[in-house]
Amino acid sequence: MEQNTVESVGPTPATLGHQVYEGLRSRILRHELRMGDPLREDEVASWFCASRLPAREAMRRLEHEGLVARAGRKYVVRRYSGAEILVTYRLRAALEHLAVELSAERMTPADEDRIAGMLERQKEAALAKERGEFSLLDLAFHMSFAEISRNAALCHELGLVMNRVTLIRGHELDRDSGPLAAYDDHCRIFGAVCRRDLPTACAELDYHYATTLRLHHVGSGKRLSPLPSRALRHPQDESR
Repeated sequence: MEQNTVESVGPTPATLGHQVYEGLRSRILRHELRMGDPLREDEVASWFCASRLPAREAMRRLEHEGLVARAGRKYVVRRYSGAEILVTYRLRAALEHLAVELSAERMTPADEDRIAGMLERQKEAALAKERGEFSLLDLAFHMSFAEISRNAALCHELGLVMNRVTLIRGHELDRDSGPLAAYDDHCRIFGAVCRRDLPTACAELDYHYATTLRLHHVGSGKRLSPLPSRALRHPQDESR
């Protein structure tokens, strides 16, 4: 006996909600939206040809992930204070140092080739001054070590923290040293991991973090010192 089936004529509410979530998160991580920017349900819905319900669900999900916050009855892109940035970067350091340690044990030549290709695309984006694209590649580079570790819990936790870091980085675009400086840091971090030189890799990571924290020290007027003072010097300076 032939059964009648009902064909889908468009995205289901659940699928549409996920599309809004992915799209809004992408806009935040590409720095199209900055900390403190307002998010109106009807406007967000219009960006993705959706109703207000999927938009509201997407913003609630992003609120849970630390990218969006409530401001009364409305939503805004979350703004991080100096103290919150400090905690975020300390969490990042703990998780990323572990990721580097575990990935060094598992990294294959194919993994090295993949990251080398990613760095080449980073350089191209930096030279083209495509900051949004560079930020996504930056995020992918840092996540690659957790992915190589094959540890699902580490990937999940670092992913949440790195998304917050990417949001915070959007506040620095007019004051930082530019993506080429970050690209150079990435090359040194990658080189140390390829040599299985974990102390140098972690020192390079600390220097990378400290560069960002100095920017927030200048902007906030508050002293941010989450890392030892040696982290404010490049590892190569230790031998001078």
